[in-house]
Amino acid sequence: MNLAKSTEDDTLQRGERERRLARDLADYGAKGRRVFLPFRDYSVRLEDTIPAFSGVVGKISLVAAFAMAWTLALGIEDASFVTENVRLELIVGGILALIFTTFLSLRAAPAGTLAPLIPLIPAMAASGVHPLPLALLVGVAGFILARLRLFGRLSQLNGVGTRAGMMLLFGWMGLSGSLDKLWLWTYGRESKGQILFVLLLVGGGALYLLVVVVKKRWLMIPLAAVFALVISYFFGAMPDLHTLPGLPVLNPSVWWETRWGLGFGMEPMAFVPAIPYALLILLLWPTDAIAVQLLQEKNYPDDARSAIMDMDDTFTGVAIRNIVGSLLGGAQMAAVWRSFMIPLAVIRRPIAGASFFLAIFAVAVGLLGYPIDIAIFPPLVWLVLILGVFFPMLEGTIRLLRRPGPVMTAILCLAAGILIHPIIGWSLSMAVENLLVRARDPSLPAIGRREKILTVGISAVGILTFLLAI
Repeated sequence: MNLAKSTEDDTLQRGERERRLARDLADYGAKGRRVFLPFRDYSVRLEDTIPAFSGVVGKISLVAAFAMAWTLALGIEDASFVTENVRLELIVGGILALIFTTFLSLRAAPAGTLAPLIPLIPAMAASGVHPLPLALLVGVAGFILARLRLFGRLSQLNGVGTRAGMMLLFGWMGLSGSLDKLWLWTYGRESKGQILFVLLLVGGGALYLLVVVVKKRWLMIPLAAVFALVISYFFGAMPDLHTLPGLPVLNPSVWWETRWGLGFGMEPMAFVPAIPYALLILLLWPTDAIAVQLLQEKNYPDDARSAIMDMDDTFTGVAIRNIVGSLLGGAQMAAVWRSFMIPLAVIRRPIAGASFFLAIFAVAVGLLGYPIDIAIFPPLVWLVLILGVFFPMLEGTIRLLRRPGPVMTAILCLAAGILIHPIIGWSLSMAVENLLVRARDPSLPAIGRREKILTVGISAVGILTFLLAI
């Protein structure tokens, strides 16, 4: 009897939580132009800490990957370059997220890190690309395009198949990359088979199944982090704490003249080799964001359209983030903060309240230093990204695809993106979906002649930009 009563109470609590979250989404949205305040203009709840935590962990790992790639490509010998760059980017990113996504624009997603660009860093360095001119080109051009509201129009050209294909592509790339990194970490250990088995099969199987069955998906990320630390401890591995508390270096001269060793690179000819890559990044921005936007559309109720990210407001903030971060010496290239936005959509929360915690967590971790070492501990970061970000992304997309046309478009996007490059997968799938699939499938919304011309032009620019950049 007590067990039945407990089960009934749990069901009632779960139903109340779902109604509360749905109400928060329905009531969310900008009402007039003013400064928005947490608790007064939008709700802030305990659930908001989950995507904030995930976003900080993902941010640390991706900025570290960016800084490490530049370090290897340019032969940087500064031993603290990576960790101090992570500290800088965390604090700058947290402050700007607080300003733009918590106080100024309720529909702007915070600016994170453009992960798909990391594999291209060796090629950029070999081509003579200086990180600062590249970031300034992207920031200025991106700001202009966002203020002209062109990113939103570009997003509307992407149908269900193309959006689902981008979700599958980025989900697969993230999942396979995380698995590779986790394997590399265990490779040199005596108990590599056992620890990998426990982390993936027990963590990736039983733990994921548990949160799905009890309908507590929003707890996946903190549970994965704790699980990774506990299992690693039993196998004799723990994070090495060496990053001391402190403030970031905010002197651009120290970064570009001393730590980077490149100078500011403001000569006109330094911008020339950066142009093809700047165009590529501007095309990667919406392809990266479309997947996130679709996940929100799929998970949020119909009366919560105002809680879905706005492309142009988002990329206004991303462009400013690129300019500010690069001038101060940052190594990353900004984009939508995916490791924050994907869990946000999974637990069905609006942006601003979670951004409030995201900013606090990011600044606090950057100042404390030691949490950076914990967050870049390989078992923790890769298991969190696998279970809390990339696997839910794949699972949700597969459940979304039901009609043959979008399925074939998504497969084309996935295959071309894996075999060639994400920008090629996006360009081809958008062209096929808008010019062929929509015309043959009456269940899909049709597009006009103007949109078809735009599709051809944008697809051609995407393919040409990729060819110029390689």
